[in-house]
Amino acid sequence: MNPVVEDLPSRRAAWEALSDLYLDTDVSLSRSWRIEKLSESSYTITELEQILIDEIYPICKYNLLSVAGVWTGFDPVWLEGEILRRLASPLRCLHAFNIGRIPFP
Repeated sequence: MNPVVEDLPSRRAAWEALSDLYLDTDVSLSRSWRIEKLSESSYTITELEQILIDEIYPICKYNLLSVAGVWTGFDPVWLEGEILRRLASPLRCLHAFNIGRIPFP
């Protein structure tokens, strides 16, 4: 998989579809749209899973904890900025401790 900054157009589409999973609404209603959007991407299932866990989850997880979270969709400019900021962080070596990577039985 290409580095994020070299792959932004493709990444943006995947980010939009995957971030939809963290909306404060019934995300099953957009399942068909999400499947179509992700199947059009050049990413494998494994790569999409990596994008979800390493890029989307750390940014969007807090929306699920909010009393009145985002429910219409994340602002794509904000989402991209937050993801790129996190990936450029000098503390990125700690990203391996992302709780999204903890397997649950």
